[in-house]
Amino acid sequence: MKLSFLLTKIAALLAVSAKAVNGECADGSVCITGAPSTPDSSYCFLRDIDPNVGGLGDTYCGLYADSPENANLLVTVVTASFAFDPTGAFLGACLPDLVEALLITQYNINRQVCYDGKTEMAFFSTIESSSFPEDSTEYNVVDGVAKTDIGWDVPMCKSDECDATVLQQVLTATFSEVFALSTTWDPEDWKATSTVTPTAECVYNQIGAAPMQNPELYCTADAPTCSNIKLAEITLADDAAPFEIAICDDNECLASVGAIDVPGYFASGEIAQSYDPQVAWTYENLIDPFCLAYIADPFTLSQKYISAKISDKAFDKTKYCTVAAASARAGKCPCSDSTTYEFKVEFSGRMEKCSWITKNNLAKKDAARTKKFCADTQTKFQCAK
Repeated sequence: MKLSFLLTKIAALLAVSAKAVNGECADGSVCITGAPSTPDSSYCFLRDIDPNVGGLGDTYCGLYADSPENANLLVTVVTASFAFDPTGAFLGACLPDLVEALLITQYNINRQVCYDGKTEMAFFSTIESSSFPEDSTEYNVVDGVAKTDIGWDVPMCKSDECDATVLQQVLTATFSEVFALSTTWDPEDWKATSTVTPTAECVYNQIGAAPMQNPELYCTADAPTCSNIKLAEITLADDAAPFEIAICDDNECLASVGAIDVPGYFASGEIAQSYDPQVAWTYENLIDPFCLAYIADPFTLSQKYISAKISDKAFDKTKYCTVAAASARAGKCPCSDSTTYEFKVEFSGRMEKCSWITKNNLAKKDAARTKKFCADTQTKFQCAK
């Protein structure tokens, strides 16, 4: 397979740029004020690709002045993109929005409002590592390889011109480098094998955060409109019998996430949605809708202790919205004949944020206040035995 002319040029630029001295390129250009110690080879490489004012070279210098790590990440993403898009179309159609999203998530923001016809996307990857023993208590290890699904918590506003396939390939190739900077989790020894980019509407509102954090969502008077309600069978830890959570598969949402277990991922207690900067993302920010935080590190829950399977059964509201079914959906949360689950609304500005309060406290499971999201103002049901 022959390299395109552009790829040949890129290879030549890498060799030439390395000869630059003290931040000055072969044509005499230097970094903008604020980054005098910029490594010359990276700056000149990007500037030779895009010499325009405000182009890749200037972007690199601006990033470097604030964070050399972010600037180097830009080089990594740009270089990786040419392996999948020799034309360079990715740089104009995808890169600016991707860089913005990666910078946003460093402020612990995982949602954003998109404009100019762009669509908010979410990133999920299947990752694997060979660093865990067969009897690992954290991951399911098969033939020496541990696998799990992970959400990036990176909210990207994607234009129609940005090729989703190329974007997914670039994200997969740069997973370790991106995660090392954009999240609080250390991806050492983990490699991504595939990545999907479904809409944020799909993973947060339809099959992930909203239904998992409020299992009674489709029993409320003001339930969201959905023309294709399906049932996700959730299995917790060593429970023999799964329980059902109603999710929405409009616009082929489930198909867009492929083999990624998004319902199971959010059932494990994914971090609350945030449109504004947070001080930090910690375990205290986790939702933990089924009171499983006591079992293990929340990151491993969806892999080792929680799984979801999409049922072939049709959604029947008369059977789903019963006291007995609601009791089963309490998961590992404490339940007794006198327990009442009460949703109290705290207006968040974007959606109704509720606290799940149980009167039967078990300190071991820390279930006195489990944060949830809900669509209605108040819902009560009696826990059945």
